[in-house]
Amino acid sequence: MIDLHVHMDGSIRPQTLIELAREQDAYLPTYDVNKIKKYLVVTPDAKDRSSFFRRHDLSQAVLQGRKAIRRVVSELVIDMERQGVLYAEIRMTPQAHTLRGLTQNQVVEAALEGLNKGMELCRSIRANLVLCTMRGADEKDNFATIVEAAGHLGRGVAGVDLAGNEVTYGTQCYEEQFHLLNEEHIPFTVHAGIMAGPESIWEAVKNGARRIGHGLHALEDASLVNFLREKGIVLEMCPVSNVLTGIVPSLKEHPIRRCYDIGLKVTAGTDDLVLCGTTLRKQYELLKKELDFKDEDIIQMNENAIDGAFLSGYHRQKLREKFRESVEHGAITPVKTED
Repeated sequence: MIDLHVHMDGSIRPQTLIELAREQDAYLPTYDVNKIKKYLVVTPDAKDRSSFFRRHDLSQAVLQGRKAIRRVVSELVIDMERQGVLYAEIRMTPQAHTLRGLTQNQVVEAALEGLNKGMELCRSIRANLVLCTMRGADEKDNFATIVEAAGHLGRGVAGVDLAGNEVTYGTQCYEEQFHLLNEEHIPFTVHAGIMAGPESIWEAVKNGARRIGHGLHALEDASLVNFLREKGIVLEMCPVSNVLTGIVPSLKEHPIRRCYDIGLKVTAGTDDLVLCGTTLRKQYELLKKELDFKDEDIIQMNENAIDGAFLSGYHRQKLREKFRESVEHGAITPVKTED
């Protein structure tokens, strides 16, 4: 299985969060592992995006040192392999981890050390980082992230993502950033079409975005749909997350089925493993149950993810071969719900 959309700070193990908080004398609402699990996992009745992002703040508070960053990235790689993931692109925001004096370079280096350690301890998973710039952040901080992406591209960093509030900070405000990414030949994706409409997606793709994070409002513009389909731009959709944050009322109403049916290159990502209380396997099971996806559809979405992965042609082909071999051995069909 392939996961192109998973955030490090939303996927920290609850026990690790507690241990890091105790080491750093950091505040948590509870230090009981069972209670912190319940606190971290967003429930369907929450429907509150602000509470969702407050949970991110808890993990970011303890991820301000190299040792903590290394540990959390390493554990995430291990956790994803245990869930059957063959390739993951893990998102992190380097500027969010500089509050206690680390430079963005030190943050990225620590994350790469954790990434490599995690892969060394695993048998089959490969993973890369996608570095996030932020809407509304200081321009120099976003520029520093792009510098790190350029310096580590192909050495554990696969690309860049623009994340954050697209309503307050419209995608059109970041054309200079996109121009720089294109000049440096850094592949990028953009969180777009989540709260804003299809115009946000248009701004991203006309400026060179190869993928779109979420893209919920793509279907509202027929010409955009045609463009996405013709260019093979991948939509990294995260159905469980979208329902938990109240953006989509229910899984049955999620546009992933319609996008898939009209031939858009749709993938399913977990977004935040712990906060969403999900894995790819669980998400596939829900898509089969609620939206009538079949095993062959799940396989195709993984093929779409391989097409959209920020990999060289050689490594993409090797991943495709590995994925198809795993399918032959029953890794995708039948999908089993984990405990």
